[in-house]
This record gives sequence, C-alpha cells and structure tokens, in this order.
Amino acid sequence: MITIVGNILNSSNKKILDKMNKMDFDFVRKEVLAQIADGAEFIELYACPLMDNEMPFLQEAIRIIEGSGGKVLVRSSNIDTLITVAKMVKNEVVLGDIEFDKEKIDRFLDGIKGLNDHNIKIVALIKEKGDDVDFSPEKSLLIAQMFIDYLLDNGVPRNNILLDPILRPLEEGLLNGKLFLNTLELFKLDFPQVKTIANLATLSEGLPMRYLISSHFVSLAIEKGLDYIVLDVLEKSIIESIITTLTIIGKDRNMQTYLSFCRNNREARRRANQKSFMEAPDYQQKN
Repeated sequence: MITIVGNILNSSNKKILDKMNKMDFDFVRKEVLAQIADGAEFIELYACPLMDNEMPFLQEAIRIIEGSGGKVLVRSSNIDTLITVAKMVKNEVVLGDIEFDKEKIDRFLDGIKGLNDHNIKIVALIKEKGDDVDFSPEKSLLIAQMFIDYLLDNGVPRNNILLDPILRPLEEGLLNGKLFLNTLELFKLDFPQVKTIANLATLSEGLPMRYLISSHFVSLAIEKGLDYIVLDVLEKSIIESIITTLTIIGKDRNMQTYLSFCRNNREARRRANQKSFMEAPDYQQKN
C-alpha cells in the first residue's frame, strides 16, 4: 500500500516561507490538521531557508504534528539538523535527502547511533556527490545499488531505506517524466523489498494548471510501484486519481477505500447543497 506525504509546509513557496519566518504556528497547526484530515500520514517540513531559525521552527512544528497524530518527514541539507530531529521525535520519522556521499552518510549514521533504528527511515537521493549530468535510468540504478549496499553494510535495515530517483521538471526536458518512470521500474525490478519516494509536483514546476499533470502522473507512478507519494493532499483531483488507480490495479481490498470515498463525497455534496439552499436570498426572506 502507498504512503501519502503532505508537502504544503515547504519553504520553497514564498507565502509559506513568510509564515515560517514569522513563526506563525497557528497557521502551521491549521495546515497540519487539514492535511491529516485529507489523508496525509506524514507531513513534510522543509525549512532550510530559515537558516539559524531552521531548528527552532522544526522543534515546534514537529511537536504540533506529532501532537496531532501525524508523522514527520524532514528535508534538510544540514546533517546536524537531521541528527537533532532524529533524537527529538517520538514517532516514526523520515529524514533526507542524503546523496551518495560516504562522508555525509557516515556522519549521519554516527549521529543516530544508539537510537531506535527501526523508527528512522532515510531518503537516499540517487545522486553522487557533485554529479548532476548523467541521470539515465542505468546510471541511477548503479548509484542505487551502491547506496543500498553501503547502508546495509553499515547496519541500516532494508525497510528503512527510501530510494528517491529524482524527478526533474518537464520544462528542463520533455522526457523527464518518462525517464523517472523508467528508473522507478528498474528499481522495483532489482530492489523489490526497498521502498521508493518522490515529490510528484516537481514534474509540473513552472507550468500552468499543474494539477492536470500531477493527477495523471500519479497514476503512472503508482502503477510502476512508487511507495511514498509526496504531494498536495488538499488538491482533490490528485487524491481522486490515487484512490481510483489503486482500485483499478487491485490494491484496494474489496474496493473499500473507493466506496468509502464515494460515500463521503456524496454526503459532502449533500451538505454543501443544503447549505447553499439555506443561504439563498429567497430562503432567508421566508425565515
């Protein structure tokens, strides 16, 4: 079954960055609760641009997320930040991104030594240190194999490794979506027990009506075996695509999720229609 990661609290969005800079935790709490209500098991936090305030923000945001029944995925280029988060969380956590740089990997693993290793999942960014030229499926497969072998040799459980094949925008190359899907397919064939993760919104960066691309692309990625899907859970069309795809490919037992989703939407539409009727001028005048 797939795992949904809500990605609204990402400082690459200028409006979100402004809220983070202001330490607006009422806003954070509201967004966390909305994402969990719409199906997010994990809430992604990316706060690197806050610099010295990154950790103070993360500490309070993590407290809010875990207090709301959610789990945390923290992305940071700062290894010390990832280590500190690993030590403070109470629930299962996903930490990344770490490219294939043995020095960084060793530093991170040394920092979390002695912690509950079954509670910490690592996002293995399929990229070598300083390499951003060859991202063919074959090169990515080679890096993934080296990454998995190194983590296993250092005692990381296989089910704690999340491979990120790196999805690049269509604006940078019209074949980037296809390259990602081909890479994902190779990963699942060669490493069937290792989970995969990707932020599917990356594909449509810079394009209009991004939800159109995301809602179709998510179906293709699920069919190829993507396990952790990072997305805007408040975008209804994407969630509809996920639920429908899982039903079509036989991963929705007895179609329970699909039928429940349909019932809930029917009830939501009924309440919305009732509210619109009661707020209509004619009804207001009569009452």
